[in-house]
This record gives sequence, C-alpha cells and structure tokens, in this order.
Amino acid sequence: MAVSGIDHVNVLTDDLEATARFYEDVLGLSRSPNPTVAVHIAGYWMRDGEGNAVVHLVDRTTARGRYDAYRPGEPTNALHHFALRCAGYAQMRARIEALGLPHRVNEHPALGLAQIFLVDPNAVNIELNFHGAL
Repeated sequence: MAVSGIDHVNVLTDDLEATARFYEDVLGLSRSPNPTVAVHIAGYWMRDGEGNAVVHLVDRTTARGRYDAYRPGEPTNALHHFALRCAGYAQMRARIEALGLPHRVNEHPALGLAQIFLVDPNAVNIELNFHGAL
C-alpha cells in the first residue's frame, strides 16, 4: 500500500448552512448531498470543479450524541490545519479580500509557491497552496 494524497477532510459544525456557504463563497466548492452519513444526520459533500468530494461537512447537532465530545470553534486536539492544492492565486486572494476575511499571505518566490491562510466558521485553519504562482 502507498499513500498518494489526502482524499478529504471532515469538518463538524453546529451551523451547517453558514459553513457550506463559506466553502462555496470563499473556496468556490459546490455542495451536494452526503449519502454516506447515517440517517437523520445532516451534512454535505463540498466538491471541487472536477466533482471530487474535498470537504465533508457534518452537522454535529443532528448526530444524536455521536459527536457530543466535540465542540466546533474550540481547539481541535492535535489537528492544526488542513492544506489544499489550488490554482488561481490572484483570483482567490482578490475574492478573500473582497469578502473582508481575515487572512495571512506567504509568498516564497524561490519555490514558486504562494500560500493563503484563513479560518473557517468553526475555527478550522485552512492553508491554500498555489504552486507555480510566483
């Protein structure tokens, strides 16, 4: 067996609609139903332009005790952030700035790498990596 990359990230939320809008409006992902979650648990798959499910959103409040020990917005144990491979650095930076979202930018010209760091509505840190952007 060989690991070839991250398949998806799962984010628990107490505000499913606001979180889905964040991933749509900021990252340009599209939402679709998530048929893999148990009956009566609300959630979405947030898909990239190719239709791949990149972020799974789960409404913690509909899970009937399954996620009671988890609190969106509080420290997430050892998980600090997740990183996404992206394209369109200038457009994404302009979108985030137009939305007035707090963020931090790192540019590494020697590596041709630009990075944008931001936080979703559940205090999940997101790193957007744009290889070949500089």
